Amino acid sequence: MEALAIYFLKSALYMALFTGVYWLFLRNETFYRFNRIFLLSGLSCSVLLPLYTFTYEIKLMPMETAVTDVAPVVLAMPDRFNWTSLLLMVYIAGGCFLLLRHIIGLYKIRKTALTHKYTLLKGCLIVETPVFRSSFSVFNCIIINSSADTSAAEKKLILEHELAHVEQRHWADLLICQLFCTFQWFNPLAWIYLNLVKQNHEYLADQAVLEQGNSAAVYRAALINHGLGVPVFALASSFSRYDHLKRVNMMMKPASARVRKFSVLLMLPAIALFLWAFAEPQFIVEQQIVKEKRKENKQQKPAKGPKFVNEKPVMANEQQGSSVIIKNRPVRKKPVLWQKEYEKTVQPTAAPDSAEKRGVQSSFVLNGLPAKSQPLMLLDGIEFHAGLASIKPEEIEAIHVLKGATALAEYGERGRNGVIRITSKKSGLLMKTGLDSRTD
Repeated sequence: MEALAIYFLKSALYMALFTGVYWLFLRNETFYRFNRIFLLSGLSCSVLLPLYTFTYEIKLMPMETAVTDVAPVVLAMPDRFNWTSLLLMVYIAGGCFLLLRHIIGLYKIRKTALTHKYTLLKGCLIVETPVFRSSFSVFNCIIINSSADTSAAEKKLILEHELAHVEQRHWADLLICQLFCTFQWFNPLAWIYLNLVKQNHEYLADQAVLEQGNSAAVYRAALINHGLGVPVFALASSFSRYDHLKRVNMMMKPASARVRKFSVLLMLPAIALFLWAFAEPQFIVEQQIVKEKRKENKQQKPAKGPKFVNEKPVMANEQQGSSVIIKNRPVRKKPVLWQKEYEKTVQPTAAPDSAEKRGVQSSFVLNGLPAKSQPLMLLDGIEFHAGLASIKPEEIEAIHVLKGATALAEYGERGRNGVIRITSKKSGLLMKTGLDSRTD
């Protein structure tokens, strides 16, 4: 209900603006077609502009403080009577009443046209009947009061006047205005605006009659002598409607200067002022702005190609959060201790078959040293000289390297060149079970 009330308030302000400009600058001017466009534009703006709300941005820095104060909860007693619902019901009832009144008026005109004689002229249905006191037109139907004491010349002028209303489709303007008044029946400016639109229609119809070559003096006399009447339907355009003297003065008035049309430019600053007055702020946190900019930059930059690690493509994985970008790097295998120390230095030499068969010790080269400078090698605690080439890698459980003072402390003079202790998987299993690796 609050949103609807604000909409009605905005609409009333826009309508008051257009009504004021028309009343001050255009009401007494003779460019009636321009006035018709201006009035229809004002009606459209009064309906559409209140639906738009201008917004402006306010940037805020992110706050990390926690809310500790809790507002007390106040329990309000329910009202005995809901005034909002009452106002809404009254508003709906008023609109339904006006809408029903228009429907009944249309039905009455249709019934009258079907029960009386009619003629067709330029696509219009002309009905002469004494039911209505005034002559008027509704859509493409023209009602002529046959009981009025009028001459044939006056009837001809009245008919041309009503034909001008139909040909210029003034009923469309009235239909829009009546719908607006039905939805805003409580707004007095809506009814004033409707009367201004109808008055301008009469000026247009009078101008069309005079442009057909009719005598202005005879037409003014017929307008003054014609009896006043009230049409039963609000969409009707009546020949005898509104101030006759005002219409006569407008017919006698010379053409207005075109420069006066620029007075409507006063609407632009006024509309801008209304939009500014009803503008609403839009709060944006600074952190959110940074993320949006990074997202836009990411969309603009072309994606980089994949990186290959161990013959498998690895795409860059970018994670945005707290202004941090994380990228995966190529994975490298960490070398085992013994491999790191000796994979490039130990080069075993295969022993000849004859020596291996005879059980002769085979030599190997370590850092280019002769066999006598080689370190002491122990396999499961037993010294052996067959070389590393004679041991399969999958049979090795662990390799320990001792050198320097540590090797001398444990193995004495034999460990002067270092000690390499190799533990096989079979020996490791036996040691875990508490058995000696050499007992079978």
